[in-house]
Amino acid sequence: MIRNLILLAIVAGGLVVAGVIQIQQNGTSVQVTVDKQKLKATAREVIQEGEQIIKNAAAQSAAQTKTR
Repeated sequence: MIRNLILLAIVAGGLVVAGVIQIQQNGTSVQVTVDKQKLKATAREVIQEGEQIIKNAAAQSAAQTKTR
């Protein structure tokens, strides 16, 4: 449960840093907006980078297996 909350906080923080989630405070109210276009683009980039990392790891594992 705690791990899930930590993961959620990290993801939300990353989205704020990426500019996908914008938080504005006006007096006593807080406005949170989500840029759907940026969210889709960011998700697409994260998925592509993750796939590349997995492919690289698989290639390295295969290369290590051949040398043994």
